[in-house]
Parts: sequence; C-alpha cells; structure tokens
Amino acid sequence: MKKCNNESGFTILEIMVAIIILTMSLLLLLNMAMIAIDGNDWSNQATQSTQLLQEKLEELRTGMNLTSGIDTVNNIERNWTVTNPSNHLRKIDITASWQNRRGDILQNTITAFIRTDSL
Repeated sequence: MKKCNNESGFTILEIMVAIIILTMSLLLLLNMAMIAIDGNDWSNQATQSTQLLQEKLEELRTGMNLTSGIDTVNNIERNWTVTNPSNHLRKIDITASWQNRRGDILQNTITAFIRTDSL
C-alpha cells in the first residue's frame, strides 16, 4: 500500500491571487467610504440651505421689507428677488448657493407669493 503524503503549503501563485483579491476589496470599501462622506456633506449643506431659505422667506414675509438683496450665512450665499406680478401680490424667488468639497457650485431654490395691502 502506497501512502500519499502531500503536506505542501500554499504556492506563491495562490498567495498572490489572495493578496490581489484582498487589495481590490479594500479599495472598493475605501471608494464606498468616500462616496458616503460626499453624500453626507451634500445632505448637510442641502438641509442647512433649506433652513436658511425658509428663514429668509419668513423674514421677508413678517418684516414686509420686500426688496431684493443678497447675503451670506455659514458659507451659503442667499440671493432673493422680489417682483410685482400684480396688485397686492409679490413674488419672491430665493436661491441658496454653496460650494461642495470638489468645488462644484450647488443650489437650492424656493419661490413664494405674498399678498400685500399696498400697491
């Protein structure tokens, strides 16, 4: 009876393939983490810009100082335009703009109509 005693370990080729698979997996995980960070940054900025748009709209509505203007709050630029489409009605367009980590300019916009007592 012949015994087969094959106790050889992993070959260098098997180790190289395993290292390549592990490296590719780690690179994909790193890419997913970077996408998640960009998504979180966009989400935070979009939420903050929406809150700033709503604040400006309430300020214009309650103050009745219906003039166009521009300002910057927390690196988010707000630009609002007030037009007079008809008697006793004002149209307000407010745009919030910011720059993301990659340098892209992003915007969020709101439009509202306000009834006024004056012409």
